[in-house]
Amino acid sequence: MTIRRDDAWVAFLAAGTVAVAAYRLSPLLGVPTLPHDVLNVVLTLAGAVAALVGIRLHRPAARVAWTLVAASQFMLFLGTVPTYLPPLIGDARPTSLGSLALIFAVQYPLLALGLVLLIRRRTPTLDRAAALDAGIVTVSAALLSWVYLIYPMTADSALGVLDRAALVVFPFGDLLLLSIAARLVLGKGARPPSLWLLGAALVGFTAADTLRSVESLAGATLVGGYWPETVWLVASILLGTSVLHPGVRLVEEPSPAVVADAGRWRLALLAVASLLAPATLLVQYLRGAPEHVPLIGTACALLFLLVLARMGGLVAAQREVAITDGLTGLHTRRYVEHSLVMEGERALRGVGLAVLLLDIDHFKSINDTHGHHGGDRVLREVADRLRVATRGGDLLGRYGGEEFVVLVPNTTPPIAREIAERVRRAIADVPVPVGPATSATVTVSIGVATMPEDATNVDELLLLADEGLYASKNSGRNRVTATAGRRLPADTTGPPLLAEKVAQP
Repeated sequence: MTIRRDDAWVAFLAAGTVAVAAYRLSPLLGVPTLPHDVLNVVLTLAGAVAALVGIRLHRPAARVAWTLVAASQFMLFLGTVPTYLPPLIGDARPTSLGSLALIFAVQYPLLALGLVLLIRRRTPTLDRAAALDAGIVTVSAALLSWVYLIYPMTADSALGVLDRAALVVFPFGDLLLLSIAARLVLGKGARPPSLWLLGAALVGFTAADTLRSVESLAGATLVGGYWPETVWLVASILLGTSVLHPGVRLVEEPSPAVVADAGRWRLALLAVASLLAPATLLVQYLRGAPEHVPLIGTACALLFLLVLARMGGLVAAQREVAITDGLTGLHTRRYVEHSLVMEGERALRGVGLAVLLLDIDHFKSINDTHGHHGGDRVLREVADRLRVATRGGDLLGRYGGEEFVVLVPNTTPPIAREIAERVRRAIADVPVPVGPATSATVTVSIGVATMPEDATNVDELLLLADEGLYASKNSGRNRVTATAGRRLPADTTGPPLLAEKVAQP
């Protein structure tokens, strides 16, 4: 039977699951130690081989990052060889704890570097929210690791320096991976199955190391035995599967500039992480164990500051959502109208202000011909060209539907008309992509009004700009119309104000 390339991960995961189950059950069934230990070594190597095969099959762009991930798994395999090989060949000489730790420790920087490279590709710009979330998780995990693993394991004064270092290398390595993994999973970007498989593998490696540390502190194996080794093998299979999965190419894709996720599950995770520090102090007090008050107090202060910064970021993000149009990235109508009031007050003090109202010509026919997806492409492209054609200090907004508005402060009527004409040409001169291989000519009609030349308040200013816009529509579209110093009559319910055509194609 031939296995398709995109289904290789299913076959490997299924075979790995069966093999791990066999490894776990073999001691209970009386299987000799030799095949049991050989299976351990083979499955650890299988994770590295599967990762290399996945890189070759799917050819991800971040090949260096994934190769480092595979290399870290290979180092784990090299660590298992001296651990299990001496008994297999009849050599009873024990391998030193420091030597083994040195071999296993190389896994951590290789895997960490690979994950960092993946993060850089997924979020080329700073993801402040994800960094803060990862910091909260890391501080809490570091506190627990110190209180319940690192401090008890190194408290024995009979241990040498090398042995102490060997004992703490795994908890510190796990903390490094945990912090980077939290940043990877909590950051922006797509979350295909490959990412979740990789995250589960990292959790598995951390859990296996923790179980081994618990056994060292207890001075005996856990009930049933071989639990750390079993979890290591599960993590190895998951890591290989994550690279064999065709979604490996999606993990590295740059994320869109979206507002940071703040769903319930994330808030629940941050709440639990934040409460771990005071909970640890309470547990240590009830146990009559060392309370580590300076350390826990410092952790509480760090967590408080991190959570405060995160909440401040959420408030800023929500404010940005409230004032930003989700499709075009321009300001919303409400924000523009609020800004118009402030700019109008400045205009009355002698600082010129202009309003440009734009409407895309025949936009309904664009939607009818190219679909709403094509219409959305046009709206985004018009917004982008507005940014290019206007000045840095001008305020751009989507006023509604296919209508846009530009506030031009510190200006005069000639400059405002020049900017409007530049906008018209920028949109009309180059066809707009409406599909993967389709473009369409798009034009806009523009109305221009200035203050204090045309109006004495912002309501008049907007109404005059709207009159200019409709005059452009009625005159044939794809043109700019300005009020040219004419003010509204006292009765604004009469016929539209005559306007002067400033420019036309």
